[in-house]
Amino acid sequence: MPHDDMRNFTVRFSESGLQRIDTRAKPFYGGRMSTGEAIRRLAEERLDQIESQETVEPGRDVLLRILRNWRSGRAIPLEDIQILAIGATAAYRSCQADFVSRDLVISSIAAFRETVLQSGRAHDAAGAPLPCNFDMAVPTGKVAGSDFPASLDRWIDELPDWITPAEGELASRNLSAALRHGTWPNEPQLCRALAPHVSALLQLAIRGYWYEKHRPLLAPHNKPRPAPPWQVNRLRQGPISLDSTAGDHDLWLVVEFPDRRAAVLTNNLVEAQDLRNVTRLALENHLIRGDTFRCFREIADPERFTLSRESCWWRLEGPDLASIAEGLDALFHDPSIENLAERGQYVYGRV
Repeated sequence: MPHDDMRNFTVRFSESGLQRIDTRAKPFYGGRMSTGEAIRRLAEERLDQIESQETVEPGRDVLLRILRNWRSGRAIPLEDIQILAIGATAAYRSCQADFVSRDLVISSIAAFRETVLQSGRAHDAAGAPLPCNFDMAVPTGKVAGSDFPASLDRWIDELPDWITPAEGELASRNLSAALRHGTWPNEPQLCRALAPHVSALLQLAIRGYWYEKHRPLLAPHNKPRPAPPWQVNRLRQGPISLDSTAGDHDLWLVVEFPDRRAAVLTNNLVEAQDLRNVTRLALENHLIRGDTFRCFREIADPERFTLSRESCWWRLEGPDLASIAEGLDALFHDPSIENLAERGQYVYGRV
């Protein structure tokens, strides 16, 4: 008999459970079916309901447990990698910025590629019954021929420098669907193949937690003896001055325009990094939207910019904006701030 991916099994039900199936389930499905068929349909529908909860972000305790295990060098089981993939998709879905980190998107695609390879069906033609509906999920024009992993390599090679959250969500959603629907001849081998990508998925899932709860995964102020904040060297860059205060996992900035009696403030590391990215990218583009800040060239005068957040806005000349970008770049190249930002990837996450 040809193999059809179906399996027979025996289920024992209580008498009252069988009566409920006879009185409620069978009429719902039209009445003309066996009890076994009604049970099968009910089970499949319940599984679909469970899997449809993919958009639910992983909670703090789950992320802390996975983070501890990863830092301890323990192997991360497949169910935890699935949780991280769900969290990564949620992070991209919640991201309000116009841009995301290229390396994290590449890691999601590469993890997807490893998942396809480990499924044992890597060379099926596009559109064949692989772990998910790939020819719908991969960007148009990226799939050609029967070697699906090669098409994913092309996807990575053709990624632009400017990547939107939608493309990141596409990559992580493919990974999540493949992990959920695939069958694995050797699950430990799959986990080992995905191990290099756990760090990136963790950062994304933690950022998803930040988007949902708006608080860091780790709370330094809850420590018995939190380290006191320290003042970073004051920077003067052209017409602006930059004061920064750092903590265990955080960074607060005051960007002042002494001549104008104006200042731009940030409340945490996420906002500080967002201000850096927005000011740097706005010099190369006409309109940049970050998670917190926005910056655009003025239509009437392309040499002037408007920087804004919520109900606050600042009108800046091109050299002023360049001074902010250069000052923030200099700050983030300070070794102490580099170390803080690296720690912050597992406190606030990254997207």
